[in-house]
Amino acid sequence: MSKVSFVLGFLLLVFVFSCDKDDDNSNGTLAFYNGALTSVTQNDLLGTWAIFNIEYENDIFDVPINYSDCGRDFLVFSENAVYTEYLFLGSDCSYEVNTLSWELNNGVITLSNQFQQSEDLVVTSFSNDQFSFKGRLDIDDDGVLDIVTFYLQRYIPIEIDTVTPTFIRNQDEAFENLISFTWQPYNGFNQFDRYEIYRSFGDNCSIANAQLIYTSSNIEVTEFTDLNPDTEQYLCYYLRVYTDQGLLGESFVQSVWTDNIYVEAVNLQQPQVVGTSIEFNWAQSTDPYFSHYELVYSNYDANITGSGKQVYTAVSIDDPENTSFTEENPPYLENPYYILYVHNIFGNKSPTGVANVTTYWQVPFMRDEIIGFQDIDFIAVDYEEPVVYFYGRESGSGFSKNIHRYNYLTKQTEAVANLEPQSSTAVPMKLIDSGFGKELIFEQANELFVYNAVTLEYKYTLNPSAGAGFISINDFTFSDNGYWILVDNDDVYTFTRDNMNFDLIDVQPHFPNHQGNYYYQVFSLNNDKLLVGHNNENNSYVYNLETDGSLVFEAIVPIPILDGWNHKTEYSASGDFIINYLENRLYSTQTFSLLESFGEPFFSSGLSIDGNRIFGTNNDPDWQVTTESNHIKEAIVYNRTTQQVSTSITIGYPHVIFENYNGDIISISSGLKKEDLEQNINNTADIFLEVVPFN
Repeated sequence: MSKVSFVLGFLLLVFVFSCDKDDDNSNGTLAFYNGALTSVTQNDLLGTWAIFNIEYENDIFDVPINYSDCGRDFLVFSENAVYTEYLFLGSDCSYEVNTLSWELNNGVITLSNQFQQSEDLVVTSFSNDQFSFKGRLDIDDDGVLDIVTFYLQRYIPIEIDTVTPTFIRNQDEAFENLISFTWQPYNGFNQFDRYEIYRSFGDNCSIANAQLIYTSSNIEVTEFTDLNPDTEQYLCYYLRVYTDQGLLGESFVQSVWTDNIYVEAVNLQQPQVVGTSIEFNWAQSTDPYFSHYELVYSNYDANITGSGKQVYTAVSIDDPENTSFTEENPPYLENPYYILYVHNIFGNKSPTGVANVTTYWQVPFMRDEIIGFQDIDFIAVDYEEPVVYFYGRESGSGFSKNIHRYNYLTKQTEAVANLEPQSSTAVPMKLIDSGFGKELIFEQANELFVYNAVTLEYKYTLNPSAGAGFISINDFTFSDNGYWILVDNDDVYTFTRDNMNFDLIDVQPHFPNHQGNYYYQVFSLNNDKLLVGHNNENNSYVYNLETDGSLVFEAIVPIPILDGWNHKTEYSASGDFIINYLENRLYSTQTFSLLESFGEPFFSSGLSIDGNRIFGTNNDPDWQVTTESNHIKEAIVYNRTTQQVSTSITIGYPHVIFENYNGDIISISSGLKKEDLEQNINNTADIFLEVVPFN
């Protein structure tokens, strides 16, 4: 048997070369077998041993440890007649293993290999913890075998953990979106027992609070995928390896940020509009951490982030096999975008911009209730029939603005102006009956366009400057005693009208401080009085309108008209008061003093016909519009008589609320959140009228 195949011979050579002794060639075969300890048994030898000393020519030498971190080379006598030698090859504790068969007869150990080559070792002494045997080696390569005695002690090897340092996230592409780990199999010299994997979670997760989640006694199984993880943001995993000697080693933590676990998108088929419903179908998700599908709608493309973007859930489905949905209550939104997300248990959702996968569609659908405007500048309510006039930017791809007559009972646009107003204006349009039938009056470049209120056909233009000099119209109204009242930056004018002609009756100055904008307003009060105010003035001017149309200045009164361009002041003829919506105050138009104030609604917008109820919401127009903003679908009414506040849930977000001719409370609402009706969000229509069910 070669010296390389027998580690003990290798160790002996190391020391023989360090000794300066003559060879002893007198050892014969009989001498080698003499002194065999015949009482020793196979059971006595079972176990692990290491050579601590060797004796040659009566000199005993210590056997050193070649690699201190690894311990001694050692050998094992096993019950199954297997003899195994372990020889460390380097400081990394890699080792060579030699395996032979062994048997014991009359104190002689015979080692043999598969080629029927054998070598005898003669046991010379034995105790429970140590024994010695003789072996034959050609120490000096002279062709003569020399007798060497080896002294062994029972030994517990220092086994180095080479398994847990290899515990890492699974690098296979197929496991990219899984919590999966791999490691190298156990290849040590002890008997393998099991692998254990532990899991903990939280910012301070550690093995101390970890839970055992996996055990395997199969040495070849070196992969684990956690298909039932905790739904935490931060997970920690550890590997432990056990042999018959107990715990061999424990890995460093493998951390998993579950925020980074990708969710694969699925294909959303093109939705089908069926009557007033929308049908959706999509491919099934195979995500191992599937939580639910979420179908949402939005006023923007899925991959665009724009001002006022909102996203709301249409349905959430937690059954992965349920891949269809019928939207029977589509949003009050023109051509909504529908986006399909797949969510996992960690709160992550699938992306939308994925090659070869369609995750969203814009659906060509709009409820009949939605009026054809993207935004609205002016509103005029007809208090005698279910009609509201709107002026604003119309639906579609263009930028045109026009006037519509809308019947909220039939949900039909009954007329569209045949002449679009071309000039921008801050003067609200008004519905007036001055003896020529109902007409819609619209200021244009300091002239008044007159439209037939039923057909919205343009009739003609009233030009007040023709007989009165240039008038920069800030506001206009029609008095109960039959006069047209106009106000500009400096004066108040009264006119009579003969069809398309204005005839000047009187002109009187108002505020001495000239305000360079269009915020002067005029109100025709009961008892043939006029009130003129401005956003920048703390007081207002009161005039008496005589029966002949002449104006008589009466008083300066402490009534501020705090409304600016958006005209947030209204006069109630039934209640004889001016209400300033910006400060929630009412001023008497009999005593011209503060009448009362109120808290809610915080943002009021309309009155009942008798002036006893004030309508509005608590949605602040200054709030930034987002999906998460505090806007709610709720109308609020304040009853002046009882001083009680009532609320009512609405379909949309109320903006302007009024009482109609029939006593119904009507809200001009938006399907999605808006700052106000003037706000255009992504050129989509979502404005409609609804009846608010106040008791």
